[in-house]
Amino acid sequence: MQNISDKLSQHIRQKSLELRRVSQAVKAALPLDCHSHIEVAGIKDNQLIILTDSPVWQTRLRMLSQTMLEALLSHTGIHLSSVKLKLSPPQRSIPEVKPAARILSKASAAVIEQTASSISDPELRKAMHRLSLKARKPAE
Repeated sequence: MQNISDKLSQHIRQKSLELRRVSQAVKAALPLDCHSHIEVAGIKDNQLIILTDSPVWQTRLRMLSQTMLEALLSHTGIHLSSVKLKLSPPQRSIPEVKPAARILSKASAAVIEQTASSISDPELRKAMHRLSLKARKPAE
């Protein structure tokens, strides 16, 4: 007896293979320059759902939608009523911007050191003294 996990993974494998066949059939019908701009997302409500990365490609693929449907029918036997094109821009990673290094001027360091010498709290005096030493190198 198969457990539910085996049935589910078998179903997922079948869907994955079907999606791959559909994708191959669609791409075979399209010019090569279109291939890197489309992704077959699936089939829903008797529609082929295609993701594309820009409005320009969306317009071009709209003109080729009948060609895609005919190729799908002839290569896989799947008859669909229409193509739904969705815009899905590529994910761009935002580079991490490190803040500019801040440098304490020698004059500011001297003022902090002078202020530290007049403070009675030993912990605060020690902290201000450490801060005044930062004038020698950029803050980390």
